[in-house]
Amino acid sequence: MKKKVLVVYVLTALAGVGLHFLYRACPTPFVGLFAPVSESVWEHLKLLYWPFFLASAVLARGMEGRLRAWSGFLTALLVQPVALTAVYYLLRAGWGVSGLALDIFLYLAVLAGGFLLAFAVYRRGRAEPALGLLIVLSAIYGVSLMAFTLAAPQLPIFLAP
Repeated sequence: MKKKVLVVYVLTALAGVGLHFLYRACPTPFVGLFAPVSESVWEHLKLLYWPFFLASAVLARGMEGRLRAWSGFLTALLVQPVALTAVYYLLRAGWGVSGLALDIFLYLAVLAGGFLLAFAVYRRGRAEPALGLLIVLSAIYGVSLMAFTLAAPQLPIFLAP
């Protein structure tokens, strides 16, 4: 199982990298719903959400206790953007540290942390009773990623740096 998760992590990271450039290659409104259309922090959260969601579906299929597995994956799906934006803004605004290499490292670290969190929650099984709420919150978040692409507020997280 560990080898499978490692392979899925690498493929998920590569899918996120591919998504980063997809809109430039195919600038259509449909593609823009799933791939970043600008360099804003909000748009880059799509690089975590969609690949991790698909990876979760792949991994959950073969796991014992699928509902418990989904509770772990959806918990991680909701924690990842909070972790990424918190660390990003702490580094950028708090310490004035930024750069492409740091952004890539942060993406890969948060993605890895998401997989670790998902499996920790899965093993404990405590989030399974909240699965309905996790589904609703994850759906709201996914729809928000798409909706704010179409009508982004004039707030710093939605603006390109």
